[in-house]
Amino acid sequence: MKNLLFFWSILICSALFAESQPLCYSHSDLKQFSLHGNYQKSLCSKAMGAKQFEVWRASLSIGSKTPKHVHETEEVFIVLKGKIRAIIGDEEVICEAPATLICPANTPHQLINIGEEPTDQILVLGLDSKIYNAEGEEMQLPWRK
Repeated sequence: MKNLLFFWSILICSALFAESQPLCYSHSDLKQFSLHGNYQKSLCSKAMGAKQFEVWRASLSIGSKTPKHVHETEEVFIVLKGKIRAIIGDEEVICEAPATLICPANTPHQLINIGEEPTDQILVLGLDSKIYNAEGEEMQLPWRK
């Protein structure tokens, strides 16, 4: 019985230790995706070992916009470069870098690049949260894999 307890304690400690291991990924090795003049790269995902959050790097081309969509969780946009008009529910907000925009969960939103250069943004949202387009269909985004 002592051997069995010892064995299980080692397995549990190993599992706990494995989950707390830091992970490091070079951004130059990450695949970039394009959708509607927007560019996304997943910096942090479930496949990379994340447990709670997804982090994306995004860019909107000049005059480009995201499709109107809704997230189950709040979405945080850290605007590093450029100027964005955000339509969030019935409100409009202008964000000019450097700025942080927090979009509430379950609120339709759309971002439009109204600046004179492509934007550069970091996006943070809940891991595996569902995202729906304007028609209410779940969006399957390739950079989330």
